[in-house]
Formats: sequence, structure tokens, C-alpha cells
Amino acid sequence: MKRNAIISLVALIILGSIGTALAQRKRCEFDIVGTWKAQISTTEARLYTFDDKGVVRVLSVSGTEQPREVATAKYSLENLTNPKTPGEVSFTATGKNRIFDRTKTAMKVVSFDDSSITCEIPGLAGTTRWTKVDPDRYFIVLVARQNEFYDRSGSAFPVVIKLAGGEAKIDAAGIFSDKGYATFGAVPPDTYKEYLREARGDSEVILRLEINSRQYERASKIVQEWERRAREGMLLYTYDNSLSAPLPLNNILLVKAVTETLNLCQNDVDLYKLDYVLPNDWITNENGPEFVPFVYFKELRRRNEARHIEYKKFQELVPLTRVATR
Repeated sequence: MKRNAIISLVALIILGSIGTALAQRKRCEFDIVGTWKAQISTTEARLYTFDDKGVVRVLSVSGTEQPREVATAKYSLENLTNPKTPGEVSFTATGKNRIFDRTKTAMKVVSFDDSSITCEIPGLAGTTRWTKVDPDRYFIVLVARQNEFYDRSGSAFPVVIKLAGGEAKIDAAGIFSDKGYATFGAVPPDTYKEYLREARGDSEVILRLEINSRQYERASKIVQEWERRAREGMLLYTYDNSLSAPLPLNNILLVKAVTETLNLCQNDVDLYKLDYVLPNDWITNENGPEFVPFVYFKELRRRNEARHIEYKKFQELVPLTRVATR
């Protein structure tokens, strides 16, 4: 049996057990905290700002005027655990306020995803769509290189970015070069900055996508979890497992988890199913573990070319001079 096939068989068994455990924890969660916008007409809108203490402020926006507070209320969530199962947001107006022309009412949530809520508001026919308002911006950059290490493989890792107030907070984890040796863990700023520019020929692949806050939160948690695992010596694959490629196998789990979480609440990115199951997963069948992330990122770049942010535009959005370091 070929070396790739042996590794694929072992990886499939472990990936299956890990995947089952992770799948039990993964679900699209409803999170109303933040500001949501409902467009009333071409010139008028309502902003609903929910805090994490059960209070919502309602603001009226008309034309270019400053938002004006028109009501406050207490809110609670009921049965909002599944994006395809209706639930409710109950409101109790505070003081002399009224919300939806009532002192106490409930709004039915028909569906939701990372950046919108479709709801039925008392007194209004049909459904209304609320969209998330966020002053910050979020990005994910998938980078990989070949012909860097002795086996012709190279660095490969996801980079997650939050741009707030003009300053970028960045986390990156995966395989990178430390004085020419393949290393797995938190990628140092000086290293990941090298990949925030344009790709240098066919030996590199870079995919830059803008994502929303919930996608960023999920991806960032995964990156930080693998940083912790590497730091504490708690990686899932080690040389003690009698495997010849423990670092690449850990990296496959990392990049798989990060990319798949992007579509947890909506089909936002055109993904490739990296699962070691033939015949559909040709990438793991035709490539050793050390080369899988490079080919995987290249395929994702091909599938999402229309959304890829070119270097010049990305440089304007995320100035390297304002990148926050750890």
C-alpha cells in the first residue's frame, strides 16, 4: 500500500472520531447582541441596539440626520436554538416607552444567519429583514508555500484579522519556517506579515476574503485553540502516534476546522470538502499530508476568485504600519 494511502487511512479513522466529537459542539448560534438595522423606507430606518444585559435601545434614522432614540425596552429570547426553527424575542417597554406601538409584545424570528434576522413584527404584514451593523471589518487570509523545506513542502496557515479604529488585530497559526525548519504553532508577526503582500509566483498561494464578525469570532477561537495546543504540547498528532507526518496532519485539522466554520450559519464561501473520502476528495488522495493545505488553498482560491481581495485594495484596507502585535 502506498505511503499516502496508509496515512490517509489512519487520518480518516482519527478525523472521523474527532469530527464526530466536534460536530456535536458545532451549531449556528443565535446572537442578537449588537446593532441591527431595519429599512423602513428609502430615507428612514430603525436601529435596534441590544446589549448583553437584556436591554434594547431603538433609534430612528431619517436621511442624513443623527440617530434619535425613540424607545428602550427589556428583552428576552425564547426557543432560539436553531436557525430553521422559529423562535421569539419578547419585549417589555421601560417607563412610558412603547415598542412596536405596544408596552409588551413579542417578535417572531423566522430565520437567522451570521449577519441578518428575518422576523415577523406585530402590526406589520409579511416579514422584515434586519441586517447587522458593525463599524469594524474582518478578514481571513489563507496562505501557503511550496519548495521551502527539505521535502519541497512549505509554510501553510490561516490568518484572521479584525480591523477596528484603523488598527488591525491579527492571529495566525499553522506550519511556518523557523530558521528553515518546519514548526507548528502561533505564527510570529514578522512571519505572517510576509504573506500579507502579493503571492510570489506559482510556489505560493494567497486567498484574501472579507468575512463578518461571527465568522471571525469562530475562526479566531479555533486559531487560538491550536496556538494553545502547540504551546502546551497538547497536539492531537505526535511522533508518539507512530506517524511520520504529525505536524502536517495537525495542520490539516486546523485549516479544515477554520475554513468549515465560515459556512456554519450560511453558505457564504464556496468550500471544498476535505474529508479523506474518495472519490470526491481528490486532494488528500493525490497529495501527501505536507502538501494538502497548499493544494486545498489553491482550490479555494479558484472557487472564490470573484471574492478574492487583490493586494493593492487589501493594502489600503489593512495598512501594515498599523498592524497590532502580540
